[in-house]
Amino acid sequence: MTAEQTSPVLDVRGLVKHFPTGKRDQVVHAVNGVNFSIRPGETLGMVGESGSGKSTIGRTVLRLTEPTAGKIAFQGQEIAEMPMAACRPLRADMQMVFQDPWSALNPRMKVRDLIAEPLLLHTKMTRGERRDRTDELAGRVHLSTDFLTRYPSDLSGGQLQRVCIARAIATNPKLIILDEPTSSLDISVRAGILELLAEIKQQTEAAVLFISHDLGTVRLISDRIVVLYLGKIVEYADADAVFEDAAHPYTQSLMSAHLPANPKAEIRRHVLEGEVPSPIDMPSGCAFHTRCPVAIEDCRRTEPQLEAAGNNTHQAACLRILDGKNRID
Repeated sequence: MTAEQTSPVLDVRGLVKHFPTGKRDQVVHAVNGVNFSIRPGETLGMVGESGSGKSTIGRTVLRLTEPTAGKIAFQGQEIAEMPMAACRPLRADMQMVFQDPWSALNPRMKVRDLIAEPLLLHTKMTRGERRDRTDELAGRVHLSTDFLTRYPSDLSGGQLQRVCIARAIATNPKLIILDEPTSSLDISVRAGILELLAEIKQQTEAAVLFISHDLGTVRLISDRIVVLYLGKIVEYADADAVFEDAAHPYTQSLMSAHLPANPKAEIRRHVLEGEVPSPIDMPSGCAFHTRCPVAIEDCRRTEPQLEAAGNNTHQAACLRILDGKNRID
């Protein structure tokens, strides 16, 4: 059975997250009505500029941050308004790998105990079973068992991220969220982590949300891609369609910054003018109209909705698609 024929592991509808600023009736509009789903064995890439809401979405769907509004269905169970005590049993099936492995791990615990911690919290394994499982997990992330007796300070950044990944897959979760897992690593180390993630994807049927600003990495690992701008989805499509036939002007600009694998390929950069609007004072109409080179008056008044852009699996939120004037090149 293919991913398209199975029910989503994660289904998010109308997700909103606002943060108070400390001033009366003033909030940061971090996430603004986001919809997406991820099926078993599928990797959904999430891209956008800093401040677009990527990490907030990742934390909110796991209830590490409380949503302001919207529905979050995990394996068919609505969890957005579920009491926190009721969410705890689900933690074994919902795991996250953070951007900074140094701050994600307790520096006073040995690596063996760090990897075994989820097993201690979420399973009824005996001490011996946990030890065997920890050895197995170390092998799966290509860490010698010699590392298990060391402390985090004795490991490199890449080795620490492997520890974080081992912890995340320890309980065979149904959903894994990877929040910029390679951004703090050197390029050579990053390649090894990506190979590891590809192996894990083949070995498990976990649904994966891969959050990153690194377009090349996103294309390598993702089946589908969500493009965010000011907390809203502006494009949603298969990975190849986003890179080869982007429909939204913002996506076109974003993808033009991606260096192709072929060094002889023509590079056409689309540099946007102006600053990203404040998420405290959101612009009317299309949030991108203040920087969009093809915006018209309707773009300033009407908020576009995601609609088909070529086929039903490729959607974009741009009024100019109807008149064919959405291209900025």
